[in-house]
Amino acid sequence: MESNVCVVGGGIVGLSSAYFLAKTGHSVTVIERDSIGSHASGFAYGSLSPLGEAGHANDILPELEIARMGMDIHTQFSRELFESTGINTDHRFRPALDLIFTASEATEAKKQIEWRTDEKGYRVEWLSNEEALQAVPHISKEILGAVYTEGVADVEPYKLLLALTQACELLGVDIVHGDVSAVIREGTSIAITTQSGVRTCDNLVLAMGPWMGKTAEWIGIKVPITPLKGQIVKLNAPNITVNCSVGWQGNYACTKPDGLLWAGTTEENVGFDDIPTTSGRDQVLEALNKMIPNLDDATLVQHTACLRPLPVDGKIIIGSVPNDQNIFLATGTGRKGILLGPAMGKIVSQLISGQQPEVEITSFSPARFASF
Repeated sequence: MESNVCVVGGGIVGLSSAYFLAKTGHSVTVIERDSIGSHASGFAYGSLSPLGEAGHANDILPELEIARMGMDIHTQFSRELFESTGINTDHRFRPALDLIFTASEATEAKKQIEWRTDEKGYRVEWLSNEEALQAVPHISKEILGAVYTEGVADVEPYKLLLALTQACELLGVDIVHGDVSAVIREGTSIAITTQSGVRTCDNLVLAMGPWMGKTAEWIGIKVPITPLKGQIVKLNAPNITVNCSVGWQGNYACTKPDGLLWAGTTEENVGFDDIPTTSGRDQVLEALNKMIPNLDDATLVQHTACLRPLPVDGKIIIGSVPNDQNIFLATGTGRKGILLGPAMGKIVSQLISGQQPEVEITSFSPARFASF
C-alpha cells in the first residue's frame, strides 16, 4: 500500500525508516532541523552487540529481539549500502572483552555469561587474568579476569549516516532542512509546519531523539524522554593497538579502522548542553587509563559530545500514538541507537505498510504513556 510519508528526524532511526519505506514503494520526505549526522547518531561509538557490552548487559534485555534484528540488518547494510553508494561504513566483526576488577563484578559477569552462551552465533567465555592479557596485552594487569565475546561487531556511525543518506536519495527520498513547529490533523491528511511552509502527508514518523518532548502538544500524549549526554575521545596512541572492544562499567575503548583509539563514555543529566567539557574528557581518560594503562605517549585528536534519548522507563518507544493511527513514534534508544536504529526503521516501515512486525513490539507502544 503506497502512501505519502513524512519522517521528522534525520538520525539513524529516521533515515532507516525512510530507507525501508522507500524500498517498499512509499513516497518519503525526511525533515531534519540540522545537518545529517550532527547529533548522537553521527557522534556515537558504533558498537553492535545484541548481548550488551562495556560491562553492561542487563540494559539490552528488554530489546533483545530487536537487537538481534538490528545486528542482521547491519550485516545486510554493510553490503547493500556499499553496492548502492560506494561508501564503506567500516562494518567489521571483532571481539569484545569486558574487564573484571572486583569479586562483585565477577559474580555479575558470570551471571551474564549464563544467558549469553544461549545466543546462537556467539562464543562467550570467562578468561583468567593470564588468558585475558594474552588476548589483549595492553590491558591492565590488575584485572581478576574478563568476559570474552566473539560474534559482535562495530561500524563507523558517521559513514553509516552518509551512506544511508545517499541510499535514501537514490531511492527518491526528499531530504529537506527545517524545524517543525506544528503538526495538525486536517481530515485524512496531516499538516506539518516548518519555517519554509506547510507540508502534508498521509503518515507521519516522529524520530526526533531527545527532542521528542516537544511533540506532546502535537500528538496529545507526553513522551517522557530526557537527553543523556555522552562524551567520546579519539587518541593517537603510538604502538598500542586494541583490536577488540575493551569494556568496564559502561566505559569502552577500541582501535578503529581509522587507526585511532576511541574511548568513552560519560552519562550526564545536563539538559540539552552538548558541548564537550574538560571534566567529561578527564572522566573518560581516567576510565581509559584504568582499562589500558601506559598511554603516556598518546595525543588527543578529537573530543566530541552528543545527547542520547533516554525514556523514563528505559525502553524504546515505537508504534502509533493512541489517538491517531497514522502518526508513529520511533525513539528512546539511549546508548543503543546505532544497534537498534535500523531495526526500528524497518519495523516502522512494516507498520505503515500494513504488515505484521517481525518482532513483538507491544511493550514498546507509546500508549504506555497515555496516563502520564
